[in-house]
Amino acid sequence: MRVYVTGATGYIGRALCRRLAAEGHEVRALARPTSRVAALAEVGVATFPGDVTDRASMREGMSGADAVVHAAADLDLGGPRERMEAVNVGGSENVASLAFKLGVPRLLSVSSVAYFGGSPADGSPGTEASPLLPPPTRYSDTKRRGERAIRAWAERGLGVVTVYPSLVYGPPGKREGANAMLRRLWLGRFPVLLGADRKTSWIYLDDLVEGIVRALARARPGAGYLMAGDVATVREVARRVEALGGAACPRREVSLATARLFVRLATPLYRLRGRRPPIPAEQIASLERHWYFDDRRAREELDWRPRDFATGLAATLDYLRDPAAAER
Repeated sequence: MRVYVTGATGYIGRALCRRLAAEGHEVRALARPTSRVAALAEVGVATFPGDVTDRASMREGMSGADAVVHAAADLDLGGPRERMEAVNVGGSENVASLAFKLGVPRLLSVSSVAYFGGSPADGSPGTEASPLLPPPTRYSDTKRRGERAIRAWAERGLGVVTVYPSLVYGPPGKREGANAMLRRLWLGRFPVLLGADRKTSWIYLDDLVEGIVRALARARPGAGYLMAGDVATVREVARRVEALGGAACPRREVSLATARLFVRLATPLYRLRGRRPPIPAEQIASLERHWYFDDRRAREELDWRPRDFATGLAATLDYLRDPAAAER
């Protein structure tokens, strides 16, 4: 099968490309001119220069594809608003409309639980049928509007399957995905905990890739699957890291109202020094929500079995504390 992948040099896309190439598929990857592509070339992935914001640049690589995996996204809440809008909304429109025009049989969209805006306020798990909450961040807003743009093409006949990952962690990549948070906890770089009682779902990178591969091969057009993995509160995550040999769990828990006030007062000072504040103001709104989801549909329909968080966390921390482990 010939598969065209956007976001191929990112954390999820790179792992997916390696898996697809190892299974003998012909993998074509969209890569911006500034992206590092050596790791993809080593496993036989062909790269095509371009950007999801430039529809014409994707035509050569996508032509003749049996499937497109759209994994490109801008997650940087501290970056330009225009870039996130262009990538997450405009890019999704470009990928879907071009796939439709070229007659690609299947588009798998790698969305995010951010699409849902959080899980129910009572702490129960969200499902694919849960009512959408108001987007707490512009990332959540742009991911939702990007998915709606793709669905508009599905209504015209494009075969679309969607997956919604939770927090993605696991090697390789010490500063990618949720590994950055785990690494900071391991090193004791969190002076306080915010949203300590909020429930969060965690999915190991290899398990997510397995789920995507299964959805690509088995899912019916129009299907959507949460791929959430296991659940833990922020406090539980910090305590588990400590129990596995990391730094002590922060003993101080700060209310989100206090954190919001601090960020509002401190942001001008950080900007005067040409630095970003320690946490974007809008991310605090995200920390007020639970992000706990039930992926039973994927487990049952795709026969998919992700590992539990305890197993995945131990493997991830073994990787993060190994000085010989590659950064990417």
